[in-house]
Amino acid sequence: MKVAVLVDLYLSKTSGGHVKYWQRISESLNECKKKKFDNLKITIFFLGNKEKVEKINQYVNYQVVKPIFSSKYLKFLGIDADSTDLFFFNPWLFFMLKDFDIIHTTDQFFSMMKTGSFASKFWKIPMTTSIHTDTPPYTKYYVSKIIKNLNFFGIDKVLINKLKIPEFFERKMFAKIYKYIKLSKHAFVADKIYSPEFVIQKTNNKNVTKLNRGININIFNSNKNNDGSIYKKFNIPQKDKLLFFSGRIHELKGAILLSNIHRRLNNNGIATTTIMAGENIHGKDCQKIAGKKLMLIGYLNQNELASIYRACDLFVFPSDFEIGPNVVLEAKACGAVCVVSPNGGGKRIKCSGYDGVIIKNNDLDLWVTKISYLLQNNGTIKKMKNNLKSHKNIQSWKNIFELEIYPHWKKVINSSL
Repeated sequence: MKVAVLVDLYLSKTSGGHVKYWQRISESLNECKKKKFDNLKITIFFLGNKEKVEKINQYVNYQVVKPIFSSKYLKFLGIDADSTDLFFFNPWLFFMLKDFDIIHTTDQFFSMMKTGSFASKFWKIPMTTSIHTDTPPYTKYYVSKIIKNLNFFGIDKVLINKLKIPEFFERKMFAKIYKYIKLSKHAFVADKIYSPEFVIQKTNNKNVTKLNRGININIFNSNKNNDGSIYKKFNIPQKDKLLFFSGRIHELKGAILLSNIHRRLNNNGIATTTIMAGENIHGKDCQKIAGKKLMLIGYLNQNELASIYRACDLFVFPSDFEIGPNVVLEAKACGAVCVVSPNGGGKRIKCSGYDGVIIKNNDLDLWVTKISYLLQNNGTIKKMKNNLKSHKNIQSWKNIFELEIYPHWKKVINSSL
């Protein structure tokens, strides 16, 4: 069973959740010795500056291919999203896909998807897909950003407010997703607007299941006590409350909102330190807004993340642009109370006030009021932490692959024979 997984993003230590999903799936197979996987060979294709093949374990290889036209070239337009290959076709990848039993794409728009789709038809190889990124709203955001640069004679306002050009491109991207899923033998989709029920209705493809996410349960857990070492390591005043954020430090992820929250809390007399971990895109803006005691600490490994999840008073993740953020699952597994937006981390909260807090919009006053209440009422936080300990139902990556991905790949291959 030879599987090609196409991830049209750069493989690096700074990669985001889309890449990390497949890295974690790969790692979960390190110790797997099950007989049913004896003939399993997965090649995960990533982008990179140099072509290479890296063996991860007996089941998985990473194959890095060079992009033909990288979206890095569009940075001057203000597009700071993770880079992909914008070229319409990759002939080298096309021929590499010839010998696989199944092709799995992980986006519905870019070069690897287009190449994989054509290879599927040409070589008569079944194709499946999964949705990892909320691309249509991202498209709306970046189209708006580009148009705002055309700020002469009011043309930007006409294009945005009157002609609704950003919304047009957002709808177009949604249409592409649904069209592509119609062509797939199986699709793994996420929450709400991408829920299996909704996508089945939109596409008439009944082979749609939910794309769940897992954690490394040996790392992300609440078995270890918070020993105060994080306060010592980062020289945090003992009286301070600690807020934590992990992800791209970008306005789309709510980093600017959190910086304003941090400033207001301190101005209101609630001594607060905020730690932000992840790729620094808008970090300077965050520090200008926040003033003192907002720390940008870069990338952390999983063990380092787990330590701060356990130490923080609240994990604050205001992002509205999420399929289903893994950081919230990790934080909850470590016993951290998460404060999130409904369209982002809220997808990982069962009931607001029980296993986390969902704040209904991005109004700064609302966030400050709710977080202030939580920080000044430790009993409320403690109650939610106890709820998190008593309801541990987050799956491991190994289970996600073995129970929710592998069976569908196997079924698709068998039905094509």
